[in-house]
Amino acid sequence: MQYEPSVSRSISWQERESGVSHQSLDHLLAMARRYQSDGSVWQAMEMYWMLSEDHSGTAQSLNAQQGLPELAETCEQADARYLARAGYESLSYSV
Repeated sequence: MQYEPSVSRSISWQERESGVSHQSLDHLLAMARRYQSDGSVWQAMEMYWMLSEDHSGTAQSLNAQQGLPELAETCEQADARYLARAGYESLSYSV
């Protein structure tokens, strides 16, 4: 006799897996925001990129995409043009 998992059992596992994943993404987004507020621009930008590219379609990805223009503008005002350019260019790829 073969073991076949019940549908309800696999659904609850998938829901639990999804919940854990979204919780982890929430933590990563919070870390990116902390990096940004601490002035660690490069680290914040890397995390925003990762969230927007690797987890597209999630709420966290959309929030990261909204954080990138603000971060790029901050870089531009601080005369860190190479970082600003990287931020603006990443936005053109995610559209």
